[in-house]
Amino acid sequence: MGTHYWGAERVDYPADIMCMAKHIGNGIPLAAMACSKEVAESWGNKLTFSTFGANPIAMAAGREILKTIDEEGLQEYARVISEYFLEGAKYLEDKYEQVGLVRGHGLMMGIEIVKDKEHLEPNNKLFDDVWEKTKDYGLLLGKGGRYGTVFRIQPSMAITHADVDFAIAVIDHSIAEVLAG
Repeated sequence: MGTHYWGAERVDYPADIMCMAKHIGNGIPLAAMACSKEVAESWGNKLTFSTFGANPIAMAAGREILKTIDEEGLQEYARVISEYFLEGAKYLEDKYEQVGLVRGHGLMMGIEIVKDKEHLEPNNKLFDDVWEKTKDYGLLLGKGGRYGTVFRIQPSMAITHADVDFAIAVIDHSIAEVLAG
């Protein structure tokens, strides 16, 4: 998130249950669930299981990942690099009538493709064409949003300013190329 470990902290909302996977293991198969004391007590002596539960190697790796994030100041780095990325995405929003809302926090961002800013109607054709172009230029983006017209951007914390510049340039060039026909 760049400012907090968990999204619930960002909005100062005490979550009863938080589930995490994928990134928490940094490539090691690891998932976790944290819950309030009340939720944990409600389970009593019931049987629970997990695909990757109680794996001491994965748990040690997860602990080291959290320590590394703290010791190397990676939360702050994520905040700085994500602000830089959002700045580039906002440039695209200002440049193109077809780039609707740019949104996100930390290294979780979205760039919405619309027919025009006035109505914000999803533009599936333009999105799909631009999405294919970005792949042609070596940039892989996620596809999301209610209508499948939002570029989901969730890069690794190892992303650099040069990587961000490349991503923004590819998205910019791809939109311009598709619009030019």
